[in-house]
Amino acid sequence: MGLVKYIAIFVLGARLSSTDHPLLPIPPLSSWKYRFQALLSQGPSKFPLKNRMFLIFRALMFLIMSPIWVALWTLDDIFFPRYRDIELKNPVFLVGGFRTGSTSLHRALSLDSDRYCSPRFVELAFPFLTIHFLLDGLEWIDKKFGTAIIDGIEKKFQKVLGEECMARHPMAYYEAEEDDVLLAAWHLTGWYICTMFPDSEAWISSGQQTASYSKGEQDKSYMFYLRSIQKVLYRRGDGRELLSKSHLIEFMFILERNIPNAKFVGTVRNPKDTFVSWYALAQAASKVMAAGWNLSVLSAVDSHLKFWDLFTAAELKFFGKDEKDRGDNKVLVPFKTYIASQEDTVRSIYEKFKLPMSEHFEKALVADNDNHKAYKAKRGYDNPSLEDLGISGKVVEERLSDYIDTYKLK
Repeated sequence: MGLVKYIAIFVLGARLSSTDHPLLPIPPLSSWKYRFQALLSQGPSKFPLKNRMFLIFRALMFLIMSPIWVALWTLDDIFFPRYRDIELKNPVFLVGGFRTGSTSLHRALSLDSDRYCSPRFVELAFPFLTIHFLLDGLEWIDKKFGTAIIDGIEKKFQKVLGEECMARHPMAYYEAEEDDVLLAAWHLTGWYICTMFPDSEAWISSGQQTASYSKGEQDKSYMFYLRSIQKVLYRRGDGRELLSKSHLIEFMFILERNIPNAKFVGTVRNPKDTFVSWYALAQAASKVMAAGWNLSVLSAVDSHLKFWDLFTAAELKFFGKDEKDRGDNKVLVPFKTYIASQEDTVRSIYEKFKLPMSEHFEKALVADNDNHKAYKAKRGYDNPSLEDLGISGKVVEERLSDYIDTYKLK
């Protein structure tokens, strides 16, 4: 017990001596407020008792294990302090509404593998270098002895999410993933909350990362995000720049405030054409995460309309209404333009940011043309129609007419 006590004192001292927030990676208080307001104040019709108890248990387990998460975070600071010296010199942040082609464009840009490094799912789900290096060891064992440990981990994770979720949003161990995972899983914030917690009010509140959170809480989430990304670049960045992809439109204001040389690529599409796909993904994922229950169609449709109101307003504010509003560090990519020619779209982005295209990258882009042409050609799912959800394309377009007209998305 004496040794344990001294270790605990050492870890606590290291945490308190850091210039970072002492309780990283624990969520801001507002995130807990929105979560427990939903769990403790809603009527039975919104949260059946079984599902309510499951979600309360999960939230309490997160709180109970908080000392472990803080200890793991602190161990990274003790044993790998140099990771904090990694600079985000010229990062590129790709941001767009759900189902706007941002994943495909991210994959295309990541073909410039000599320039960019993107976080993988496991690095976002477990933002600890101690765990990352442990998994690196398992990868080494697989390669050395022909085992399939990592493959087994990947298959178990995919099984938990289920076939429908994996069909709608494929994820794999070695593939790049959306930054939304990091902030939704650990800080309970961002628009991804809809896939993890089936309550419309908590989703709308948690999604507004500037309006719903104090400046101090925003700074805490930024520091958590920065340190998590620095860990990725420290371990396998090899001097490359960050290429990030997310749907965190409000977080872009925070990033722009803190990273002067950051560049931003926005993907835009008529919400009428994406509404049902994002609705269906959110419903499928939240049903898995809430032990078999999700929002009613009426409640889900209403909250998704509110989401698009807020998301598009934030996009208009961040990217401006025309090219002159965007300066040298922002570019907007309409979905139709990207689908027409991935190669031309990528070239235009590089020209805007004055980035040279290597011969290796150019060849990779050309070779990827066939994959781009097959975009969503083999999807393994069916979406409901807008009429199935009790609305119409006309309703969506009239509601978001300013956004659609400004970005010429009809």
